[in-house]
Amino acid sequence: MTGPAEPWTGPAAGGAVSSDPVTLVNGLSFALSDASGAMGDGASGLLVRDTRHLSRLETRVSGRRPTHLVAAVSSPTTARFHSYCNVEGLGPDAPLEIERRRTVSPDGMDESFVLRLWGAGRARLELMIDVDCDFADIFEVRRLRLGGDLARTAPPPTPAEEGLRFADPSLALETRVRFDPPPDRLDAGRASWDVELTGGETRTVRLRVRASGGRDELAEEPAGYPAPPASAGVRSDPPAFGRACRHGAADRATLAIPDALDPGRRLIAAGIPWFVALFGRDSLIAGHQARAFDLHGLRDTLHGLAARQGVRDDPENDEQPGKILHEVRLTRRDWLGSGTAGGERPYYGSVDATPLFLMMLGEARRWGLDRGSVEPLLPAARRALAWMRGPGDPDGDGLLEYAPLGARSLGNQAWKDSENAVQFPDGSLAEGPIAMVEVQGYAYRARVELARTLAWVGDDAAASDLLDEAARTRAAIRERYWVPGEGGTPGFFALALDGRKRPVPAATSNMGHLLWCDVPTPAQAAHVAAHIRGAALSSGWGLRTLSSDMAGFNPISYHAGSVWPHDTAIACEGLRRYGLHGAAVDLAGALIDAATAFDGRLPELFGGHRREPGDVPIPYPNACRPQAWAAGVPLALATTLLGLEPDIPDGRITIDPVLPANLRSLEVHGMTFPGGVLSVDVTHRGPRLASVPAGIAVELAARPTMGRRTTGDDLPWPPPRPSAADEPAGGVDGVERP
Repeated sequence: MTGPAEPWTGPAAGGAVSSDPVTLVNGLSFALSDASGAMGDGASGLLVRDTRHLSRLETRVSGRRPTHLVAAVSSPTTARFHSYCNVEGLGPDAPLEIERRRTVSPDGMDESFVLRLWGAGRARLELMIDVDCDFADIFEVRRLRLGGDLARTAPPPTPAEEGLRFADPSLALETRVRFDPPPDRLDAGRASWDVELTGGETRTVRLRVRASGGRDELAEEPAGYPAPPASAGVRSDPPAFGRACRHGAADRATLAIPDALDPGRRLIAAGIPWFVALFGRDSLIAGHQARAFDLHGLRDTLHGLAARQGVRDDPENDEQPGKILHEVRLTRRDWLGSGTAGGERPYYGSVDATPLFLMMLGEARRWGLDRGSVEPLLPAARRALAWMRGPGDPDGDGLLEYAPLGARSLGNQAWKDSENAVQFPDGSLAEGPIAMVEVQGYAYRARVELARTLAWVGDDAAASDLLDEAARTRAAIRERYWVPGEGGTPGFFALALDGRKRPVPAATSNMGHLLWCDVPTPAQAAHVAAHIRGAALSSGWGLRTLSSDMAGFNPISYHAGSVWPHDTAIACEGLRRYGLHGAAVDLAGALIDAATAFDGRLPELFGGHRREPGDVPIPYPNACRPQAWAAGVPLALATTLLGLEPDIPDGRITIDPVLPANLRSLEVHGMTFPGGVLSVDVTHRGPRLASVPAGIAVELAARPTMGRRTTGDDLPWPPPRPSAADEPAGGVDGVERP
C-alpha cells in the first residue's frame, strides 16, 4: 500500500451498525440510550451541561414495545434506530417498521419517529411516547449505573406550547418538550396519536427537547475557527489498526470544545459521559498521544491549563500557588457532589498534573512548537517548578507527595485515584501522605524537560541547576523504591512510599511509567520488562494495573487489576526508549488486538482477565467511551511503532520502526512539522520515506526484525543485577546536558 490514507468522516463509512448502547454528543450535550433508542433504564437520558433534562423516552405502538432491529451511528451527533411491530390481523410478517432519527444539539435533541406500513393491508394504531425529566446531576446519574438510587423526586410536567414543560425553580432549570403534530391525547408524561395507515404509507411524529438554565463556561464556537483534525493519516495491513487510528482521531475531535477564556483555542474533555470536563493529567496525556497529528491540541491544552493555574492556598479545594488543576467542570452546577465547582473554581487535587505540565511543555518544544507559543508559558512553568520544590514536597525530602486537604478532597491524587488503589501485597491499604513512584518519575523528567527549555531561551544557569536537581531525584527513586528480587525472580519498583516512608512493595503497571521517564538503570529496566512480559502483569490484552499475584487483585476493579489502554501504551513507549523492542511490540500487539475486539474504539478501561484462545476482552461496566486518553492510544502506538523522535529546534528527526506480529505494514502520513509534512511507509522490507519536511534532517534506521511476536531475544535473562554504578553514559548521573 502506498499513498496518503483515505479520508474518514465518521465512526464508519456510511455509519457504524451496532447492538451496543448508543452515545451521541454535541459539545456539553449528550444522549445515552440502549440500542433501540430507548431511555429510562438507569443511567440513560439526555444530559445538557451536566444535568439530565430527559430521563425517559420510550415508545409503544398499541401498547406493545417495538422489537429492535439495529442502530446506525452516522456521526457523533446523529443516529438512526430501526425496529418493527406485528399488527393484529395482518399476518406473520411484522409489516410495521419504525425508524427513529435522532440528532443531538448543544442545547437539546431532535427526534423523528417514522412509521411505515409494508404490504397491502390497512392498520389502525396508537403511537405512545413517554417522556420524563428529573434534573439529576451527572454524578447522581453515574451512581445509578453503579446500582445506587436517585434521591430526588422528578418534577411533574405541565402542558405548554404543544407539548410539556418540566421546571425546577430552585435550580433555575427548565426542559421543554414539543410534539409535531400535536398529540391527540396528552396525559402527564405520555403523548398519544391515533394513526391510520394503508400499505406503503408513512406517518411522521417529531419531538423537540430544549434545555435551559445552568449557565456554562463553554464558549460559543467562534466564526471561522477551524475544526480540529478529524482524521489521522494511518493505514495498515490488516486494516483494523488504521481504522482504530481514524476512530481515535474522530473521537478526539468530538471531545474538543472551545475555551471560554480564549475561544481561539480548544480544550479536550476527558471522556463521555462522566467526564465532560477539562482534566489536568488526562488532557495533557491525550495531547501527548496525538502530538504527531495535532500539536496545536497539546499547545491549547498547555495554555488552557496555565490560564487556570493555582494562585492561592485553598485547602477546601486543594489549590496551592503554581499547582495545575485536576478538574474543572465547564458548567455552573456547583460542586456536583464530587469536589469541583463549575467553571469559576477548579479543583486542584492532583499531585501529577503539575510535573506532567512541565514534561509536555518540553515535549511540545521538541516536536516543533514555535517560540511564540512556548515563551508565554515560561512564567507558568517557573511557578509550577516552585510548587514542586515547595508545597508539593512538604517535608523537603525531594519527593512529591499528597494528602487530602479538604473535606471533599480525593483520598488518592495520582492517576490511580480510587480508594483502594494504593495497597500492600496483602491487600491492606497504605496510609498517607503518599509518594507514588510514577509521580517521582514525572518530577525527574519535568526537571530535565524544563532545563532544556530554559537553555533554549538562554537561561543556562537555571538549566544547569535543574539538571543537578534532576540527577538527585533520579538517584533517590532508584534507591528508595527499588525492591530486589528473591529466589531468582526479577526486582521491581515499589508502588509508593507510605506516610512512614516505607515502600509499598506491590507489583503494578506504575513502574512502566518510569521507563517512559528514563528513570531506571538499564539493568533495572530489564527487570521491569521481565515483569511487564510476565503472566501476572500482562493479561494478553494489555497491562494489568495490579499484578494477579497480589492479594487485592480483581480484574474488574477500577485500578486494582483492570487494563487501562493508555497505561499500557505508556509502558510501550518506555520500553522502546530503553531499546527493549520485543517487549514493546508484544504489548502493542495486544493493544491492537483489543482495539479490534472493541470495533476500533478502545474504552477507558476493561477487565484484566487472562486472555484465552478465542476469547474477547471483558468490558468494564462504567467505562467512558469515547474517552480522551483511550481514543489517543492508537495514535500513540503509531508514533511508538515508528520510533519517531524529533528534535525540531536541533533540525533533526530520527525514525526507528518496528512492527508487531499482527501488522504486516504501516503507513503514517500527514504528520506536520515546521517545513512541511512527514510521511513514512513501513513493510517487512523496511521503512520508506514518502515525504520529508524541508530543512529537517531525517535519520531512518532499518530494522530487519519486524513482523514477529518476540520470544525474549532482546531481554537478557536472568537480567543483570542492578547496581548504583550501572548508569547510561553522558552527563551527571546519566542526565544529558542540553
